[in-house]
Amino acid sequence: MISLPKQKSRIGIYLHIPFCPHICPYCDFVKTSKFTKKDVNAFFSELSAQLDFFLEKIPHSQNKEYATVYFGGGTPGLFDAFYYEPLLDKIRDRYFIEETTLETNPLTNIKRRFSDYLSVGFDRITLGAQSLCPETLKILGRKHKRDTVLNNIEWARTAGFDNIQVDLIYGLKKEIRTINVADEIQELNDAGASGVSAYALSIEKRTLFANKDFACDENAASEYLLILNKCKSLGFKQLETSNFSKKETFHNNIYWYGLPYLGIGTGAHGLLPPSEEHPFGIRYRIGEEKIKSYAPGNDELIFSQQEHRMKNFSIHSEPLRTKQEYLEEMIFTLLRTPNGISLSWLEKVTENKTISQEILANAKIKRGIEEGKIILENDSIFLFDEEKIRGDLWVSEFISLIK
Repeated sequence: MISLPKQKSRIGIYLHIPFCPHICPYCDFVKTSKFTKKDVNAFFSELSAQLDFFLEKIPHSQNKEYATVYFGGGTPGLFDAFYYEPLLDKIRDRYFIEETTLETNPLTNIKRRFSDYLSVGFDRITLGAQSLCPETLKILGRKHKRDTVLNNIEWARTAGFDNIQVDLIYGLKKEIRTINVADEIQELNDAGASGVSAYALSIEKRTLFANKDFACDENAASEYLLILNKCKSLGFKQLETSNFSKKETFHNNIYWYGLPYLGIGTGAHGLLPPSEEHPFGIRYRIGEEKIKSYAPGNDELIFSQQEHRMKNFSIHSEPLRTKQEYLEEMIFTLLRTPNGISLSWLEKVTENKTISQEILANAKIKRGIEEGKIILENDSIFLFDEEKIRGDLWVSEFISLIK
């Protein structure tokens, strides 16, 4: 088992809320802005039933265990706290909750709701700001302004939140941005944000950006260095390639360190715990693989009609997860973390006592170590911070040695 940093939880629970006030042109998640109150009520009713189903699938232990909870989307912050309280109560009946996160959109957040969210058990808020730059926000289809984001941070802190993570997008063409990304992070820190999650813009086929060319890899690389340096100067610890915070992020650790998590709700993915029959767990998704387009950027998600609701909440197990797939996934995620790959763990799971020597003898990896791009420290091999943006290239090299 890979050791997790500073946390008790060994399972996560992710609940996907697919409703949005409008569609962002870069977003590839399952979502819709075409819904009625009937759709919302029917969705939450079915979500509760599906949560019951999956909680029953997890073997009960003698002692009550810890879990993390994350409501993502979509835009969970569209809805009042009373929608979430009964779901959290169900989870609390089964687990101690170590961290409870709610994704929100600065545009639609309401000041009074932050206190309500805190009172029902949320202790971590994410703000989907993406930028403070007016030109960048316009290109990204975001309808809020810089001051909206800063006001949201103030509202959250006043309500009692001290774990406020702000999402940023970087890597657009250089001529678009008029505010330096490092200056954005400084301003967010000064306003009271506890961290930032910074993602390079990628153009996905099923988005409204599919035929646009706003992304720039070269600019992404240079902006990533600005992000790294600014976060270090502010005391934001790099928890993963894209995640910087003064706080731990327990739920995200579940993904990064390969632990099981329940995915609940249309568009969610999950990984059931390993068993004798399935030693590497079972991956599954909620909803049909190809969801029809309802309107530009919108998935056809109708919940008020039972036939559509059953399709959207249908459970689909993925093919048997092999040891090789497990290893490849773990190498991909572990190389994004500060401590990288434990060589003793790799020897154990591959049942190959010479795998460490093989890795260190690889010409590219050996050169990477000599150039300071790869760090070998005690039992760990990991990427230098500035090299993490090129992590996918190194992942391929490591994976080639375990096939």
